[in-house]
Amino acid sequence: MIKLRINHLAVWAVVLLQQGIDLTWYGLLRNKWMQLLAKQAIDFEATSVFAYIISISGEIASCYVTAFIFTKLNIDNVRDGILLAALLWIGYTFFPLAQTDLFSLRPIGLSFINGGGVLINAIVCGAMLGAWRKYEEK
Repeated sequence: MIKLRINHLAVWAVVLLQQGIDLTWYGLLRNKWMQLLAKQAIDFEATSVFAYIISISGEIASCYVTAFIFTKLNIDNVRDGILLAALLWIGYTFFPLAQTDLFSLRPIGLSFINGGGVLINAIVCGAMLGAWRKYEEK
């Protein structure tokens, strides 16, 4: 019997790709994002290295959690990988993020920008982990 297992190389490739996605996403939406936050570029000049550690750690964790779920549900193709990643995003990212933003009196547009970047990362993660499978003989 063949058993699906976590492909660590694929997980780390996705994590590296997600760093580029985040850089591009916020680079494109930077001005609108700062406007919605009521911030200026100078406000971000002293960003702590801790923020970057949390960012990378969060992407590592989300990729490994996704890979673990894929092994348990036997997700072994791009379509199912994207579908599951998008469903997890809507249930565990977008609505909680929108709720937090709205109750914090921040504009919903902020949720779409922040959540949109996470959605792109989730889709890329789902697609790559679904396509780049690794099996073990049991």
